[in-house]
Amino acid sequence: MKMSKQKILMLGNLPTSDARSIGGATVLTKRIYEYLQEQGVKVDFLSTRKNWKPKAQLFDYFLLPFKFLRRIKGKTHVSIHASADFHLTIAPFIILLSKLCSKKITYHFVGGDFHKKYERLPLFFQYILKRTIFSSNTIFMETLEMITYFNEKNIRVEWLPNSRKPSAIEIPVKSYSMRFVFISRVTPTKGVEIIAEALKTLPEAYTVDIYGPIDKRFYTETKLNEMGLNYCGNLPAEKVVPTLTGYDVMLLPTFHQGEGYPGVIIEALSVGVPIICTDWNALKELVANHKDGLLIPTKSPKSLANAMQSFTTDNYTAYSKNALSSFKKFNSDIVFKRILESYD
Repeated sequence: MKMSKQKILMLGNLPTSDARSIGGATVLTKRIYEYLQEQGVKVDFLSTRKNWKPKAQLFDYFLLPFKFLRRIKGKTHVSIHASADFHLTIAPFIILLSKLCSKKITYHFVGGDFHKKYERLPLFFQYILKRTIFSSNTIFMETLEMITYFNEKNIRVEWLPNSRKPSAIEIPVKSYSMRFVFISRVTPTKGVEIIAEALKTLPEAYTVDIYGPIDKRFYTETKLNEMGLNYCGNLPAEKVVPTLTGYDVMLLPTFHQGEGYPGVIIEALSVGVPIICTDWNALKELVANHKDGLLIPTKSPKSLANAMQSFTTDNYTAYSKNALSSFKKFNSDIVFKRILESYD
């Protein structure tokens, strides 16, 4: 293991005991943080959010510059890993403070739709972002669609897809048994109700288990059961891959606005579990239609039911082998090296 001489102040959020903190952005940030520690990098982690109640991050953002200035002394590099609400609020100010302190900056956009938000911004705000965030030494973005958009605007950005470690568990050889699984935040925009409607039209042999933190603004466990869904609870990050190996196909009929490269899709690929997901944002960059999974239109229970029925004992093995092969380009042991290299 090569010891880095760099001293990093890393900004972002990690999963906490508050279920609202558990999501793709925090899980990815945790994996990057752990990777840097494994590589011997001296990392001081500064959480940008303490409170996870709606709008509470505004108070956290107000305090963040003061915390930043207390922690920046002795650091050589600032590494920011953030989603859209951070980019458009406190991020420009944190960038300015970093530059005033003569620190190099790595800025990582987590999520897959910031280019769409940027396009809608007034020119004045675009100018502010160009002079701050987009002046960072290294800028990483999650999807190729975002890379193409910003490169065409002469903004230099690099690809850093969501990634996962190769599975250390033995992948079981299994025959297709019509067992489907959903693992994500249990909220309407992730397609939970689409799954419920599709399931009503399928024979009883088809089963779908639901895992993930429940968005209590919309659902309770009782409500999910009344919808005909088998809710199995939340999963800690280390249990996701072992759980996936017990199923045939993963479902993610999402139309979530900020969807990038969902980590759970990459985890499914890592153990040869094909995916049915929507052709939404950049998901087609993750799932190759009719190869390692199926792409369907958004908000279409009929399309989801048809896709579920298209898997058979004859074609399942090929889908599973292709899924395992597709994982290679999302191997975090390779992808996260780019972050390490940005610190030099």
